[in-house]
Amino acid sequence: MSNTELYRRPSPMRSQIQSAKTDLTRLGGSEIQVWEGTTLFSVCRSLFLRSRLENWIKASRSAGAPPLLNELYGFEEESHLDDAMLLLQQGDDFIYVHQGAKSVQEYGKVFRGVLLSTVPGNMSMSFRRHYNAAAYDMRPRYMQFRTDFSARHVRWERIALPLVSDEKQTTKFLLVYTEPLDDKLEILQAAFDRLSIGMVAAAKTIGEEKTLEDAAILLVNNRARSMLGMDEDSIPVSTVRDLRAWIQGVKKWEQIGEPKTTSGKTILGFRDKEKAKNITVVIEPVEHFVIFHLLD
Repeated sequence: MSNTELYRRPSPMRSQIQSAKTDLTRLGGSEIQVWEGTTLFSVCRSLFLRSRLENWIKASRSAGAPPLLNELYGFEEESHLDDAMLLLQQGDDFIYVHQGAKSVQEYGKVFRGVLLSTVPGNMSMSFRRHYNAAAYDMRPRYMQFRTDFSARHVRWERIALPLVSDEKQTTKFLLVYTEPLDDKLEILQAAFDRLSIGMVAAAKTIGEEKTLEDAAILLVNNRARSMLGMDEDSIPVSTVRDLRAWIQGVKKWEQIGEPKTTSGKTILGFRDKEKAKNITVVIEPVEHFVIFHLLD
């Protein structure tokens, strides 16, 4: 019998967890989605998490039986445990007995020795319920959820793999791996590129002798590239000084009147003779950056 049959073993709790394809639990305006069975491979995005699930299957001793804790640890490369958390079931609760270095870095917290029920927030209560279900029927669980513990990532995916201490299943564990589903920087970049107005972001250069002209160009969105006649693949300017030269020398926009200042923003007017239209450039300092808004 194939090891994938491990996922097909019926259990009394299955109808509760997989009445549809997913089980949705509201968590303060967000959702936690949970999958079990053969659908795990079709919904899991991370190749790393898929490899952990495949590793669990290979370490299984026979169909219907989960791996022993010492077997899986022996089967694993030590480096992968840096990404893992190991939870020991205690009644209907779980205690963190291992947290890898990468996991500590990603979460920004140390959970070793902490009971899951004592972790603040509604997420811990929901994870307890799903972890207990996994420990009950000894079937892996795959989850997608949103949380605010990371300054960089918004949504996460997680695989929870049940293990036992011995063949009598005296003690049960869950080996948990978590990977980000998306990146806030990627989200902001996508939104930045799709804005209907042109935007150029520059970083101020440190040093008293440095001026706005020395600020380094970081990002130019798609609308700004179109307005400035720049290629999609590269940014032909390195500093604000270069940008000014590009506007005047390449695009040949002519400045209209004198700059105006309001609410900390500088407003410049230009005339694009080639397209017979006026362009307004708003220069706005934001902390250590300078944002140029191009409006036509």
